[in-house]
Amino acid sequence: MRTTTKFSALALALLACATAVAASEQKTTESSTYVHLNLKGKKIGLNPSKAHCVTDRGTGLVWELKTPDDGIHSAKNDYRWGGSGAEKTGVIFFNDWDELIKGSNKEKLCGFSDWRVPTIEELKTLVVANEQGLKIDTQYFFDTKDSAYWSSSAYANYPEHAQTVHFGSGNSHYYNGFKGDRLPLRLVRGKLTLQLNDLQN
Repeated sequence: MRTTTKFSALALALLACATAVAASEQKTTESSTYVHLNLKGKKIGLNPSKAHCVTDRGTGLVWELKTPDDGIHSAKNDYRWGGSGAEKTGVIFFNDWDELIKGSNKEKLCGFSDWRVPTIEELKTLVVANEQGLKIDTQYFFDTKDSAYWSSSAYANYPEHAQTVHFGSGNSHYYNGFKGDRLPLRLVRGKLTLQLNDLQN
């Protein structure tokens, strides 16, 4: 009887220890920088199944997440460059992304109505130095493609191109973005709180 009791106590102790470790590991998966928002803008921690946006507490920006359906936020949608918010450089412009911006603001995605296409400086803040895989935090930005993404920033020296960030490599190049190419984009809202020097260091 004593042996059985000792064994049960040991088993319970091991179970409690394992539970504590699992809980600790689960906590460490949550980022100190990012937090998911539901459709109404409520903070829900790390919760991909209910997330519609991501808040970046380090920059003050809120980012759109894509959906698996065929709506305006569909991950399958690609766009030519131009439209609302695009820098007025060159003569090549398309209004493909206007429907996404107008629709997001009308529905007040995650509680906001000031959605727009990010500048190149804002888009660069999402790049992380992963040794393998996409150069972005895929726990939070789980919808990201291995592709160049549009910014609203043009390129003065080559006005037929616009600036992009490629999340497969983490690089920012104008030549990934001929304005007539169809590329994905991710809307943003808010004001960047980092200085440009912080982004370059």
